[in-house]
Amino acid sequence: MMTRFCAYIDKVFQFRQQAATLTDARPQPVIPTKAVFATAFAMFATHRGSLNAMDLQRRFPSRLRDIVGPHVPSADTVGRVYALLDSSVLRQVLRAVHLRIKRNKMLNKTTGYVFAAVDGHEFFASRKRCCDECLTRTITVQDEEVTEYYHRGVVAHLIGQDLAIPLDMELLAPGEGEVPAAKRLLGRMFASYSRYFDAVAGDSLYFEAPFINFCLEHNKHVVVVVKGDQRVLLRHAKGLFSQMPPQEWTERRKTIQFWDEEGFTTAEGVSRPLRVLHTVETEQRRERIARKWADREVESSWYWATTFPKRLLPTREFWQAGHWRWHIENGCFNTTSTHWGLDHAYKHDPKAIVNFVLTLFLAFVLLQCFWRRNLKPPFRDLFTLIGLADELYKALGEPQCGRACSAPLARAP
Repeated sequence: MMTRFCAYIDKVFQFRQQAATLTDARPQPVIPTKAVFATAFAMFATHRGSLNAMDLQRRFPSRLRDIVGPHVPSADTVGRVYALLDSSVLRQVLRAVHLRIKRNKMLNKTTGYVFAAVDGHEFFASRKRCCDECLTRTITVQDEEVTEYYHRGVVAHLIGQDLAIPLDMELLAPGEGEVPAAKRLLGRMFASYSRYFDAVAGDSLYFEAPFINFCLEHNKHVVVVVKGDQRVLLRHAKGLFSQMPPQEWTERRKTIQFWDEEGFTTAEGVSRPLRVLHTVETEQRRERIARKWADREVESSWYWATTFPKRLLPTREFWQAGHWRWHIENGCFNTTSTHWGLDHAYKHDPKAIVNFVLTLFLAFVLLQCFWRRNLKPPFRDLFTLIGLADELYKALGEPQCGRACSAPLARAP
């Protein structure tokens, strides 16, 4: 399986060629940067939980030597080099993979548009170890106030796709809010992914004029959640919708009543009139409680604001885009944190944190592409994505593993 995976990523995504472009700040490195990167990539691709788990493979050089080269770096070396690795080049490798995904028509446009969601995530926290870029907070432990150090960042992720596709991330600086970091992240993405996505989606934190205007200045539409009774726009929308009868459609076991109007100008500072969608969703749920099946109704109420006019984005597609925002939580944060070590502190250094997260994103995306596009359906049904990663780990012991990575004319089956 490892041979097949290496052949696929090398043929489709030019993996060896991209890895060779990576550089770090060491003046005369004994172990090449690509060998260190390949070790970290193998750690994520094979579903290992830490660098020490991969360090054990140094006892069996044949398992990894064909993949990372003649010099197998230790866990300490990987962490040290990743603190010196050039993040901009690693972002270019990730961008090249994403562009190939688009060229190979792996993206879908259910609504006619591609949406990128931005959201914050806390990677890890410590009460003992810290660095100059750590964020701090005071918590109470056993009636005693303790300072906790942590790192938080903003991640951009495509939503509404069959694949979970994280694009990039940016760490928050000390004393900085999530929105300024998101603007810094999007500013870089608008330059490198200018035509990759059409709109930005965010939660209620991003419903502010500077952020919306920033996206509009770069010709990107915005979809944000609207919360808080203190919002003038929300009070205006509630007053208008209370005088209008709702419209309705049915979605499987769910009934959606909606009000959709545009031309709202009460969002102070926003350079363009906004459109507001309000839905009241009633879902019929069947649950098993105390060995008995019970039916119950669950009702939820949502408000979204967007810069999309009705002529460009119909109501139902607007509603879908609003709910797709949860894909970044479920498809990216929950999955990678639980199974791929997103929240693990591989090296407590700001630059190393960014580089490890970007490498995780790269391995996660390539695993999904291989699972969906290379494996045949009968064979794919035998493995989950986690099962595939475990199979790759088992295949490291096979003598033929890695030949596809080192052979000059590797071909995918």
